Amino acid sequence: MLLKFSIATEQAKLKDIEKWLGYKPVVYSFSLPSGWTCPFALNCLSKAHRITGKITDSKHTTFRCFSASDEARSPHARRQRWHNFDMLRQLDFEDMVTLIASSLPHDCDICRVHVGGDFFNQKYFNAWLHVARLFPTKQFYAYTKSIPYWIASLDNIPSNFILNGSRGGSRDNLMDEYNLKIAEVVFSLEEAEGKDLPIDHDEFYALNNMGNFALLIHGTQPKGTDASLAIKDLKQQGINFSYSRKKVLTT
Repeated sequence: MLLKFSIATEQAKLKDIEKWLGYKPVVYSFSLPSGWTCPFALNCLSKAHRITGKITDSKHTTFRCFSASDEARSPHARRQRWHNFDMLRQLDFEDMVTLIASSLPHDCDICRVHVGGDFFNQKYFNAWLHVARLFPTKQFYAYTKSIPYWIASLDNIPSNFILNGSRGGSRDNLMDEYNLKIAEVVFSLEEAEGKDLPIDHDEFYALNNMGNFALLIHGTQPKGTDASLAIKDLKQQGINFSYSRKKVLTT
């Protein structure tokens, strides 16, 4: 039995990738259960119940994880992500590498590691690094709050694996201390401008080592929260902040 990947080429966020890349890549994503596999999540920590999909936010949540909201709506997404987690968490490092490598779609040009979930321990983080080395012609990238695992392997990151530290976790201090590349969710254009951060609408900054960048708040947010009001304001301004999927197929 193999892990399940989703084809992501037609996601709204990736629709313009061909313009700056020069060709239209085949993009896949891999996911785990949001929140349940995110040991260092803080400001975005939300979990969808495996069976019912009911969402639980933590006391530290300032904006709800967009991927947890997807899982709340989609039994298929929950089944797929828990399938992946159930298979991986019982394995040692070598078996993780073998399983991931054998499951990776052959036509994949770019793989986003985790639309939902994160690196849940060091051996799993290292397994993905090793898989990237096994496929040097493929591009891998990830957003992560599992900064301690990144730091522990800082000198062993393959050139075809782009990591983006996700601000809002419990170990943000390490990103600043080690001058890591950071992605930060902002609630408005003005906030991004005040922080001198370009906004990434099409994964250009995520896939290139060109410094820190911002992502506009997106996803379903609890009614009446600052995050919900920010999305309402963005909609009223006609700003494209939605990264929803246009088509999802799985392997």
